[in-house]
Amino acid sequence: MLLVPRQGRMLFQMEGQRALSPIRPGEALLVAPEVGHRTRAADAAHRHIVLYAPGPRLGRWLPARQGWRLGLLPPAMRPLLAYRDALPDGCDRACLAERLLLEEAVETGPEPAPAQHGAAVVQAIAEHLRTRLHEPHALDQLAARFGLSCRQMTRLFRRHLGTSIADYLAALRVREATRRIVAGQGILTAAHAVELASPSHLARLFRRHTGQAPSEARSGTR
Repeated sequence: MLLVPRQGRMLFQMEGQRALSPIRPGEALLVAPEVGHRTRAADAAHRHIVLYAPGPRLGRWLPARQGWRLGLLPPAMRPLLAYRDALPDGCDRACLAERLLLEEAVETGPEPAPAQHGAAVVQAIAEHLRTRLHEPHALDQLAARFGLSCRQMTRLFRRHLGTSIADYLAALRVREATRRIVAGQGILTAAHAVELASPSHLARLFRRHTGQAPSEARSGTR
């Protein structure tokens, strides 16, 4: 079994363990078929993907004599997961995406967990923001999605990426808006595409992050 949380925390307990351990988006838990375990959601709003394969296929993921492993998602799985997230459950494309995810897991295996778990969570949050620039991102909802408090999330984000979530998201939106404007898209359309209410809002972010106006980006002025 390969368990991949996509929203909120899950808790798992392996045979022989007394305590429940958390698993968050950005991580994957592999359990061999013969190993006893139980899992449950730790948050009311949660979502996860479970993929099943014969034990030998994923055997190289598993430490000898342990039968389970928690690690970080392989980078190659992340765009596939983002694609799967956008599909309705049970449709043909979702089933195909899940088969591709399992094949990628068989080929790649998980990355070792960092000494500080926060690094994995922050990378998962950053990936979520990068792939959803067209959506609003209230901090309380974002924190709940990843099983954190707002305070914990903002502290971890600044520690590992050296910036605030707001500034990181603003820089991503300016970069994407610049790409659209250079390609010929109107400034209003580009602003709306990155979830900004008006060209004036986009102009303020441009000035702060690039020192120029959106119109200068179109003309190639530096």
